[in-house]
Amino acid sequence: MASRPTHSHTGTPLPAILMLHGGGSNATVFKIQARRLLWTLEKQFRFVFAQAPIEGAPGFGMLPVFESCAPFYRWVSRKFRAGESDVEGTPLEEVARLDANLIALMEQHGGVDQFKGVIGFSQGARLVAGLLLRQKIEERDSPDGISKWKFGFGVMIGGPFPPISLVEEGDVDPADYALLKTVPTVHAWGRDDHVKPGCVELMKVCESDHCFQMDFEGGHHLPLKDVEAKDLCDLIMAAWYASGGTYGVSADESY
Repeated sequence: MASRPTHSHTGTPLPAILMLHGGGSNATVFKIQARRLLWTLEKQFRFVFAQAPIEGAPGFGMLPVFESCAPFYRWVSRKFRAGESDVEGTPLEEVARLDANLIALMEQHGGVDQFKGVIGFSQGARLVAGLLLRQKIEERDSPDGISKWKFGFGVMIGGPFPPISLVEEGDVDPADYALLKTVPTVHAWGRDDHVKPGCVELMKVCESDHCFQMDFEGGHHLPLKDVEAKDLCDLIMAAWYASGGTYGVSADESY
């Protein structure tokens, strides 16, 4: 199997995208689920798949198809029910473990500054919103307007409202959700997804001129048709351009 491109034709590393699997899943499963995105965009980006730190029961759709991929993991321990609340804070010890997990992975792949986007599915999509939200809060509140996180855009697939906020529950301010409107985002869901209403709500808090949306045939999964996956890739590129990104050519490009 050929290795995926890692550098542009100029010799610089391709921009990295952090990939966050769903709750009760793992990085291996998400690589399989996201394969159509990789086939289309692998000469534009490096896709780095993170694995959540909390081992748990298999999530929706894992069995029996992905039974051989066990064990399965979650990003946060709490199992949130759609519509339960408009906030979801996270115990600080879980935030610290999650951050250590992600930063270590990102450092292995060129450093935090290399990661220009973040894509998540289901619980991972809600974490995308949480990561972007925290970054924008840090940029707003720090004296120099800088956060250590450098994501330029986010993609949320099958992810219901609210974001997984990376602060304790009592410290979550829903008014801060307006900051998500300043980040280019993509929102996608299956037309028959059981969490579709929550996906729409999450999109609404991000809605702006650089908020892109699509739906596709099916339920709680990534697009299964090549043409729909290509449509999603087009929106990912639109968000990348909206964040200031430019078209690139990998060193492996051939004509």
